[in-house]
Amino acid sequence: MANGTNGNGETRKTVAQIAKEVVQQKTSIEVLRNEVKTVANVNEKLDGTIDKLTEISSSIKSMLAVHEEKLSKNEEVDKAIFTLLENRRKESENKFEDLHSRLNKSVVNLREEVELSEKRLMCEIKQLNINLGDRVGVLEKYRWMIIGGAIIVGLWGPEMIDRGWFSWLQ
Repeated sequence: MANGTNGNGETRKTVAQIAKEVVQQKTSIEVLRNEVKTVANVNEKLDGTIDKLTEISSSIKSMLAVHEEKLSKNEEVDKAIFTLLENRRKESENKFEDLHSRLNKSVVNLREEVELSEKRLMCEIKQLNINLGDRVGVLEKYRWMIIGGAIIVGLWGPEMIDRGWFSWLQ
């Protein structure tokens, strides 16, 4: 029975063995306590980190909401600007077409007036040409008469002077 067996087949432990087991269990318990403290510290840090992430998430959500609102306002402003630009383009196109048609009408009217003025001037020039032709014709008639008279006077003048027809001139 020195080995620690009793007659019933049970094994008995000695005090030294039990003490050794108790010491081992105490050290295991201490190790477990230290591990529990470490896990508790990690859990506290994780809780702090989760709180900070929650705060960051909520601030990001509010920033995203503000940016989304700004984007929607900018889209509305862009639509308004594009609409205004399109309206201005149509207005300027209409004004350009109106101006173009007015210019075409003015050009047609000026062309007609120039043609009428040209016709009137041509008629007046023809009339002046006819009048000048008549006047020149009359002047030429008188010129030939004067030349004819001068020839007659030149040919008969000395003979008439000799006969004394112009004695009163002397």
